[in-house]
Amino acid sequence: MDTPNRLRHHSLSTPPGQRGISLIEVLVTLTILGLLLLSVLPSIGSWMRNTEIRNAAESIQNGLLKTRAEAVKRNEIVTFSLASSNSAGQLDGSCRLSASSGSWIASMDNPEGKCDVDISDTLDPRIVARNSTGEGSPNVTVSVKEPSGTDPCGAEPTPPVPTGIAFNGFGRIVASPWAGGRLQCIVVDNTTGSDTRKLNIVVGSGGTVRMCDPAVTSTTDPRRC
Repeated sequence: MDTPNRLRHHSLSTPPGQRGISLIEVLVTLTILGLLLLSVLPSIGSWMRNTEIRNAAESIQNGLLKTRAEAVKRNEIVTFSLASSNSAGQLDGSCRLSASSGSWIASMDNPEGKCDVDISDTLDPRIVARNSTGEGSPNVTVSVKEPSGTDPCGAEPTPPVPTGIAFNGFGRIVASPWAGGRLQCIVVDNTTGSDTRKLNIVVGSGGTVRMCDPAVTSTTDPRRC
């Protein structure tokens, strides 16, 4: 006669295989996830720093190539200049030519103090292209170097330190009245960590531009400087 009661009791109990998660299991899971996160944080930080380096190096390389291409297209001298950014990492009317900035501007006239002028063929300084480090690479450091022996970036430049390089209508390097000589190597690094790999942008005497990795030593590796 107690069969209905037993059935009612069975229907209210937890079905087999559907037990809930205990508080201890939740805490253990969270602890494991926290330890895993801590273990990968250094790798994430290193990846982000090296990504900023590559972004800035590629921007400078593309800027040099763009400057040379515009000079050939226009059959006119166009200068690539490194210029300082404001506190937000952007080019504005306070810009100064700088050998330690990753921001750059390609123009036909001196861009100093005029980096915020619209791109134009008529408005001084006749800007054709530009880019600032604030656009993807806020923490990079930039320095200008000169060749030393077989190292294209092994020496400090002889003053005045060049801040740019000019190309003529044939894509050849020519003197720029405001660049202070000519850039031969730009080193891009990130000093916020010790696990970064700097990159070099080397400008050949004929106007060629290439990016290389000074950490690569194999003579058969095309990334070698």
